[in-house]
Amino acid sequence: MKIKSISLTKFKRFDSLKVENIPSTVKLVVLTGPNGSGKSSLFEGFNFWSRHRRGQGGFDPAYLSREKDLQEYTLRETTQIEFYDFIPSENYHENKLCFYIRSAYRHEPDFTSYEIRNVNDALESPNALNSLIHNESRISENYTRIVGEAVKELFNEENPQKTKLEIRDRLIGEVRTAMASLFGDLMLSGTGNPTNDGTFRFDKGSIKEFHFKNLSGGEKAAFDLLLDFIVKKVTFNNTVFCIDEPELHMHTKLQASLLDQLFTLLPDKCQLWISTHSIGMARKAAELDRANPGQVAFIDFHNQNFDLPVTLSPNKPTREFWKNMFDTALDDLSQLIVPAKVIFCEGKRLGGRGRKPSFDVLIYSKIFSEKYPDTDFVPLGGTSEVQNDGELVAVLLKRLAPGIQTWKVFDRDDRSTEEIERLTTQSTKVLKRRDLESYIWSDEILEKLANKYNQSGATQVIIAEKNRLIAALPQGAPGDDIKAISGPLYNFCKKTLSLTQCGNDSEAFAIDTLSPLVTSETSTFQELEAIIFK
Repeated sequence: MKIKSISLTKFKRFDSLKVENIPSTVKLVVLTGPNGSGKSSLFEGFNFWSRHRRGQGGFDPAYLSREKDLQEYTLRETTQIEFYDFIPSENYHENKLCFYIRSAYRHEPDFTSYEIRNVNDALESPNALNSLIHNESRISENYTRIVGEAVKELFNEENPQKTKLEIRDRLIGEVRTAMASLFGDLMLSGTGNPTNDGTFRFDKGSIKEFHFKNLSGGEKAAFDLLLDFIVKKVTFNNTVFCIDEPELHMHTKLQASLLDQLFTLLPDKCQLWISTHSIGMARKAAELDRANPGQVAFIDFHNQNFDLPVTLSPNKPTREFWKNMFDTALDDLSQLIVPAKVIFCEGKRLGGRGRKPSFDVLIYSKIFSEKYPDTDFVPLGGTSEVQNDGELVAVLLKRLAPGIQTWKVFDRDDRSTEEIERLTTQSTKVLKRRDLESYIWSDEILEKLANKYNQSGATQVIIAEKNRLIAALPQGAPGDDIKAISGPLYNFCKKTLSLTQCGNDSEAFAIDTLSPLVTSETSTFQELEAIIFK
């Protein structure tokens, strides 16, 4: 079960929300954003959609509807979820498999069993919650389910020779293995006697068979999610699992390890959605994304105004994304988080004359923030200012944050080969072309521009005009000064491709329209990357 798109209208937090372009290959979807940004409201949309397609009633307009007079049937019509591999029907049994949702209110600090009881099939009560604001008690439910399965195994006449150890390993072996990977020294030893002080029992260090209630809050929280996931994925093997704030009560390292386990245990036909503002969860998701390309998607709820129509699509974590995550998680302390790398570049500081502030920074950040989210580009003015002030700032940064890496990047301009060689000994990288504009307005990127607007036939016309403008420069002007012709070339591109709202001048056009086209598969990107980072 893989979600393709979502549409919610007048639902809780949202005036009109669309989430689209979710790839079919995605196993893990991570919703990020601060408290109150709408992450749980999206899960509530899943729950509402799922409940009425499972034949379960219940509608609270004061909770679910953005407009108090909106009727349930209207909200049903405007709450739409499209799947890649499933078309909802009137078959309630099939619809029950669509979602399995855990709320953020998961707290069962203690339980003890004194009887063996039969429990409903997991599919018959996949989510007993009317909404995601109610408390859950899944640990004792799963205990009863495991004990019931053990009794069935014990009296299974088809295999009467099965031992207690074999039954235990089949029912809780996977949980034991996952717990060992998660905690190391904390081992699930068994279920005890379910008719007399029965509960999950654990070994830790020299202590044996201690009661579930003696686990820490974080251990209980992780065990709850892991146990429930392993028990339920047997039945819900073609399902979208949703966990609201899985990081609750856990420290950062444990959060990351839990997400790693859930991702590994997820059945192939399933998809896992989590909502989080945890740095530990987000960092582990980014690691999983790098190790499993195409299987992890991030949907960012930071800085969205849901009083207006909003369309969201998955994005890769950029430097701005991580700044928002640290700001949400750490508030004022986020200012103490420094990047791993700082690259000083040319570009007027705020208040400077001539070139607009931080043009180079904006371009470099647009191009490299996804692949190098741990890097900040910092403008220090002209060449001499970058050279002189960069040395001082680098020393200060390394005093404040030992281990940080710093270097400088310059335009080539009219530097000689010997001058460039001298600069390379001073932690300075020099572009191979005259300036950054030479890359942004390259023939390759202009071709991508024309193709983006489905006008590939205009490519040669634009390139020919670029060459004509260069040839028409005053005598003695450099023959590769793309910056000098960027104004008229911008106007020509706008007119030829009939572009609107693409940037009000050549610099805005370069920042907002051209730089996103410098993607990792282009030779333009690869040349810049080789110079600056390699």
